[in-house]
Amino acid sequence: MSDEKLLENTRTSPRHSGPRQRRGWQALLSALASVLVILPMTLLPASLACGFARLMAIPAWWIARRRRQVTLSNLRHAYGSKWSEQKIRRVGLESWQGVALSAVEAIQIGRWIEDPRFRDSVVWNGPWQQLERRHLAGEPFLLVSGHVGPFEVILPILVARGWRIGLLSRPVKNAYIHSWLKWVRRGTVPLILDPAGALPEMGQALSEGTSLALLIDQNDRDGVFVPFLGREAATTPAIGVLTRRYKVPVVYLQARRIVPGKRYSLSCEEAQLPWGDDIRSHVQHVTQLATSRIESMVRETPGDWLWMHQRWKVRPDGQREKLI
Repeated sequence: MSDEKLLENTRTSPRHSGPRQRRGWQALLSALASVLVILPMTLLPASLACGFARLMAIPAWWIARRRRQVTLSNLRHAYGSKWSEQKIRRVGLESWQGVALSAVEAIQIGRWIEDPRFRDSVVWNGPWQQLERRHLAGEPFLLVSGHVGPFEVILPILVARGWRIGLLSRPVKNAYIHSWLKWVRRGTVPLILDPAGALPEMGQALSEGTSLALLIDQNDRDGVFVPFLGREAATTPAIGVLTRRYKVPVVYLQARRIVPGKRYSLSCEEAQLPWGDDIRSHVQHVTQLATSRIESMVRETPGDWLWMHQRWKVRPDGQREKLI
């Protein structure tokens, strides 16, 4: 198969878009229950909403038994030889509280960025001025990050500064929650694309000077296997495919909470990625290097990562992952 043909066939078919979205009364009840928890996060002032979110993460930790098992198993695989069980459980709960804070940030960031005091409080680390000049002059980037820390605040802040950004986001399994989340995000990130089957739309966006943002630390059953936190993980090849086809530069993004709901720092770093001899080696090497960069972010502050996600669900040998 030629390199060009492989580019067309790599992660572009709608039939590989993942499990069908859940609808019906059970999914609706689950969505309504989520609304009851989310409503205070929407209505409360930022500081109170963040406090409420942290508090609600504690009962959720004990109620959601299966998701807690996934969290602890992932941490044991990554740190079991270095950390005590007590520390693993503490970091696991800290991670859940971070997820709850991310929910507040996703819901309220649209209001926050309307306040000049919030925008002026952002701490910028890295070559932001240079990248912003290039982007506003028409150059697109691949903006790459992971589910680390307050990732939900990054794109809305950049869009408010004039960046043209499209978000690559897979559908949430619950169709009702997906529709609500899409509505929330469209208020701050106008263009949202499903990465399955969207290569032509991605190319058009890049050709128009729109940067594409993606999180690369989710399980991808159709992806390539690269090491991540000590285990082979099925990872989207999108960065390799897009850099090969469109020669677009990659920028790593990372956010940190200084004061949740009030002050954040945003860091950027332009990636230095290789050019493989052929499409397969290019995709493999680029995916590995990008994944390694996300891993370094996770290891800097392990409690900031999404440990509840079954990141290693797909195994190279086809076996089902065993939780420990």
